[in-house]
Amino acid sequence: MPNDIAPDPVNIVVITGPAGIGKSTLTWEVGRQLAAAGIAHAIVETDELDRVYPRPSRADLERLRPGTLDISTLNLAAIWATYRALGHRRLIMSGVMLHLDFARRWILAAIPDARITVVRLQANGTTLTERLIQREIGSGLDDQLERTLAQAQRMAGEADNGAIRLETDDRSPEELARLLLAELGWVR
Repeated sequence: MPNDIAPDPVNIVVITGPAGIGKSTLTWEVGRQLAAAGIAHAIVETDELDRVYPRPSRADLERLRPGTLDISTLNLAAIWATYRALGHRRLIMSGVMLHLDFARRWILAAIPDARITVVRLQANGTTLTERLIQREIGSGLDDQLERTLAQAQRMAGEADNGAIRLETDDRSPEELARLLLAELGWVR
């Protein structure tokens, strides 16, 4: 087989939505159901790709990889190189991504042969408030609630641009994962 044949594209599902909506929980449940079906996959929480202090300067990033503007791109490329070497073709990512076009660009800069499917999780304000009350500890609840509701409003007003929208109100993570995997055609 010639070496110049392009590898199969990577299928990436990006699960996004406002803080506290259940992105991580759904991602973990999707991973559990894929594992139960014997389907190879990898999971990356995008929050962990740029959790560094101090943040690298543009000069630092340029020195590491010319043209790179975000450390998330470098870290995703490094992580994916290992997963790809192990034969993985599916990647599930989660994170708050307010600007889908920007998110697609930095993901494709890290994994150029990716086919990206975006999943936007939605919930009403009451559901989001209840979830954040369960999740937040300490004095940050009011600030986080304000940010989350603003994120939800902004995301609800954006054009779909091919994104799958999943309503999470009154649905368990198991049910949402089954719906999503059926929609993707990954598990029958």
